Amino acid sequence: MIRELTGVEGRELHDEYAHALEQLVAAKADQRELVQPPETPAPVDLMAALEASVRAAHAKP
Repeated sequence: MIRELTGVEGRELHDEYAHALEQLVAAKADQRELVQPPETPAPVDLMAALEASVRAAHAKP
């Protein structure tokens, strides 16, 4: 059904959340130390960037 609607074979899909959850459960079951994922950068404020771009465009002579 998915292949017919999207052209994507279901076996090609990968659920990263389920994979990470499986790793977490396995680590806890083996009493291994859990590795923290790296910090993600703060999201960019798109409205502030757009406003700054518009101000800069208007300031040009």
